[in-house]
Amino acid sequence: MKLLKRTWADVSLDDLAHNYHTLRKSVPSSCRFLGVVKADAYGHGAVPISRHLEDLGAEILAISNLEEAVQLRRGGVKTPLLILGYTPAIYAADMVEQGIIQEVHSLHYARELEDQLSGTSLRLSVHLKLDTGMTRLGFFCQNDESALEELLTIFSMKHLQVEGMFTHFPVADSTEPEDEAFTRAQFRQFSRFIGELEARHLRPEICHCCNSGATIQYPEYALDMIRPGLATYGIAPSPELAGRLDLRPVLSLSSTIYQIRQYPSGVSISYGRAHVTDRPTTLAVIPIGYADGLSRQLSGQTEFLLHGVRVPVLGRICMDMCMVDITDVPQAKVGDTVIVMGTGTDGARSICGVAQQLGTIPYEILCGINKRIPRIYIAGEKLSEILQYIV
Repeated sequence: MKLLKRTWADVSLDDLAHNYHTLRKSVPSSCRFLGVVKADAYGHGAVPISRHLEDLGAEILAISNLEEAVQLRRGGVKTPLLILGYTPAIYAADMVEQGIIQEVHSLHYARELEDQLSGTSLRLSVHLKLDTGMTRLGFFCQNDESALEELLTIFSMKHLQVEGMFTHFPVADSTEPEDEAFTRAQFRQFSRFIGELEARHLRPEICHCCNSGATIQYPEYALDMIRPGLATYGIAPSPELAGRLDLRPVLSLSSTIYQIRQYPSGVSISYGRAHVTDRPTTLAVIPIGYADGLSRQLSGQTEFLLHGVRVPVLGRICMDMCMVDITDVPQAKVGDTVIVMGTGTDGARSICGVAQQLGTIPYEILCGINKRIPRIYIAGEKLSEILQYIV
């Protein structure tokens, strides 16, 4: 079946490569690059993006769970994979066989993994997760002595190979003085643990803490590896950091016109009759709705780009469709493309702009783009690949 261009996302591989090189140049050349491809590569398509990052030279790729790791392996991705979330210990041997690295966040979990591998010759590569202020997974570092003792115990385990150690910054994307102080305190605490291990000749090979915000704002914290997520896809993690690096949004979302019809003044539109035309109106039906990831909260609040003109959505967004006022674009015809969310340089509403309007973050907008929307990968002027999830 050929691609049905109902609604689709264009993904620029050139811009992905540009962002990758820009981020690598911002830190020492010896620093490794971890490509964050969890959550379907933030909605960009995990397998194609992983293959491309692999070709670009990313040393490790990060996913959230074992299912995502299996998806990449089935897709032919060979690069080492780091699972950033919890995996039941019963899968320890499977992770070793698949070349998967597992985060370890507690001594109890480490012992479970060790027990599962007992009696084998297998060793599982792990990265120790330190909680220096995220208050999520990790060894709680407020009690330095207790946490250090637990880490040292893991180093002595026969079946766990401690390859790395990392922490996570919750406010590295903020320029507020108190948040900057918090992030610097986190880094000092993380560095203190590195120093304690170095003193015992146990420093892990890969220590890392720089997410997108820290890579942009604290490149001196790069250590052995950076792991920028959103920034790899061309979006700054906060408005304060926009423009600090030359990042180019990789994805844009487009749809087509299904029907055009003229209505007189006084006609109600869509569910709930929330909008009534106040003039003779030319209305286009666009096949994108909240089932595709276009939030219903944008009803009557957003605009699409049609022939260079922003055209407003009228009435409530439906599950599979919405209606836009194209009265001011008389040349429009059925089959014309509309840009639903663009790159910020094409005149369309950007993903960041839509996120701000909804009071959320670009991550949520990208991750919410539904799997029934194909991703079309463009390299140069040529179509490189099409990812269709359901056909």
